[in-house]
Amino acid sequence: MKSCILIFLLLGIFKDVASSSCTSAVTTATSISSPPSLTPKKRQAQPWTTSSPLLHTDTQNSQRVITKTPRGGNSKMSNFLQRAPPAILMLLLTYILVSKTGATGIIGLVLLLQVGMYNETTSIIEEYHYTINAEPRVSKLGEVVEKWWWFLTVLSGTSVKNILLGDTILKDLMVSEKLLDLITYGMGAVGLLVAVVGMASHVSAGPDMFRNYLGKVAASHFALLFLIGQSSFWIKTVQEYGILWIIYPALLVIINDTMAYVFGVLLGNHKLLPRLSPKKTVEGFVGAAFSTFAASIPLLKAMGGADLSNLKQHAVAMAVFTSIVAPFGGFLASAVKRAHGAKDFGTLIPGHGGVVDRFDCQIVTAPFVYLYLQQFL
Repeated sequence: MKSCILIFLLLGIFKDVASSSCTSAVTTATSISSPPSLTPKKRQAQPWTTSSPLLHTDTQNSQRVITKTPRGGNSKMSNFLQRAPPAILMLLLTYILVSKTGATGIIGLVLLLQVGMYNETTSIIEEYHYTINAEPRVSKLGEVVEKWWWFLTVLSGTSVKNILLGDTILKDLMVSEKLLDLITYGMGAVGLLVAVVGMASHVSAGPDMFRNYLGKVAASHFALLFLIGQSSFWIKTVQEYGILWIIYPALLVIINDTMAYVFGVLLGNHKLLPRLSPKKTVEGFVGAAFSTFAASIPLLKAMGGADLSNLKQHAVAMAVFTSIVAPFGGFLASAVKRAHGAKDFGTLIPGHGGVVDRFDCQIVTAPFVYLYLQQFL
């Protein structure tokens, strides 16, 4: 198992370092008209477009921005030096955590990831609404409490419930599953009452305010469903089926992501979904799928799954999902970022973005793995 975790580290580092070369660019701006006004202009939210990255004209300020690909390796080396240390540190910490603490460490890591992912997603939603509504960036206590109340409500019905019911000691000491469900529903009912009363009694209550508030709530609740709901299946999987079925699917996702980049660079000519992710190509998608299928069976054997009955079936099933469905988790995450004018979900990991940027495809895989194992293992 430890040797396979080392493979996990090497693949992750290769992907992070290799992809840095395709993001290197130097942007220079030259004015083609009179100098701009000295009066600062109010920042406006700009819609994301698929215009050419080589030449973009800002008609409002009559400026032309030309982006040139650098000649030489200095920019690539700079990106390498920026991205490689955080990637190595992050993966080494993961290796130490898994090897030293086992399932308990993974459960703790999942909880931390859930907090980080929810905070990142709600932050870009809030920033977008601050910008388009020209609101002061001041967090009100009531809004903060409401946001995290909904998080705790969903967490209590998913991850916390899985932890309490999955641990033998805690299961004997704690309350029943039915009572946990009732507590979760009660928290949801309280959140509903507070949200509706607060919206109706707001000083600027009206259609525009309602629309703005409901837009933020809908986006935040979608984040809870997509991020917290799905990632909670990692806890059930590690409790019932072991660490193997956490690491193995994660390795397949990394292999698929890495080979999509490699085939895209070498053979990519046809964009897959350019309005969501301009760098992803059909050739990269297909090449990554074949690579994931080719690696799935020998990888599962190497990780100690040789004694499993129907090993080939399990490996192929995981490969199908991680190569065909999981990448669309990344496309959905890209759509959320584009819709809210954000380049990344966060800045926690220098050169990489936020937690969601690193785990968007992994999250989609979590419920499938558990439900598949529940049916066929």
